[in-house]
Amino acid sequence: MAKRDYYEVLGVSRTASPDEIKSAYRKLARMYHPDLNAANPKAAEERFKELSEAYEVLADPEKRRRYDVQGFEAVNSEFGPGGFSWNNFSHADDLEDLLGSNPFFQQFFGGGGSLFGRRPPGARARGGDIEVSVRLPLTAAVTGAKPTLEIPRIDPCPDCHGNGARNGTALETCRECGGQGQVRRVQASGFGQMITIAECPRCHGTGRRVVDPCPTCKGTGRVRSLRHIEVQIPPGIESGAVLRLAGQGAEGSRGGLAGDLYVQVVLDAVPGITRDGTTALSEVTVPLATALLGGDVKVRTLTGEAVVKVPAGSQPESRLRLRGEGFPHLRSSRRGDLVILVHVEIPQLNGRQKDLIAEALGSPARRMAGRRGTLFGARP
Repeated sequence: MAKRDYYEVLGVSRTASPDEIKSAYRKLARMYHPDLNAANPKAAEERFKELSEAYEVLADPEKRRRYDVQGFEAVNSEFGPGGFSWNNFSHADDLEDLLGSNPFFQQFFGGGGSLFGRRPPGARARGGDIEVSVRLPLTAAVTGAKPTLEIPRIDPCPDCHGNGARNGTALETCRECGGQGQVRRVQASGFGQMITIAECPRCHGTGRRVVDPCPTCKGTGRVRSLRHIEVQIPPGIESGAVLRLAGQGAEGSRGGLAGDLYVQVVLDAVPGITRDGTTALSEVTVPLATALLGGDVKVRTLTGEAVVKVPAGSQPESRLRLRGEGFPHLRSSRRGDLVILVHVEIPQLNGRQKDLIAEALGSPARRMAGRRGTLFGARP
């Protein structure tokens, strides 16, 4: 069966904001959750899976950008050989408050047996994403760059292997929840009984407790660390662009997948040069004599300086173009142009200079006299 457009699946426009996409998904998730469609749970589960696949892509700015440009082919690699599965879904928390905060839904989802109930004790949890920025010279947009970033992380403790117990010894079953990770409370109300299921306060939902804490991590199972990661900055990148490095974020708990690393690229400006897509814009001021008679001038480029020829008779605010001296296209080796705006410097003239120019060009009085002689038959 052919896939439907993700925007169509969620019933939103291609210009929908992240909040609109999330709202549409939550509304449809409530409608099609298999536990609420007992009459036809199989069909509901397929529909719910389709919704979740669409949301997995459109809720991620980078995946959405690639999907908008190239369609399904650009995001299929994010899933396994069999396509989207629940192991690929990283937005379960967007549903937890919707399905877990309402007492009515708690009866269905609070026990952890349904698709998006609370995680069972010992379940794997995906690590968090990390966001950093890197500042580079503008030339990085021309040649590319490979900066090495120092990323602060919280990783599993190497001494206890992340379980928080000394030397990784076994944990004991929590006596408060009996290893369930949740505590169930029944409260009488005017309408009958209200059943609430909450995370166990003693073991924090793990179902197990540390008896002898690891001295390295103090029983948390996590230690702070720094990781050095080399980032490939492609030629043609624009300032403010964000790169996603899958699996380079925080480590997941209990063997869960690592989060992602998002790197925002900030490019320092080059004085006298601005950018318009792949076109670099520069300016140069030339003497009046150069504008009139032509000549060579030095101009600033993205990688240094170049000598350009100003044609004789160049007008103020005319433009010169250096082919292939602009910014590269992001997905090809071609480069844009460097466009140079020519300003003409008009000098301050003294009386003698004014007379010489008037004599060279012919004074206005003499030209008018010549015209009157022609018009009225008089000779100059």
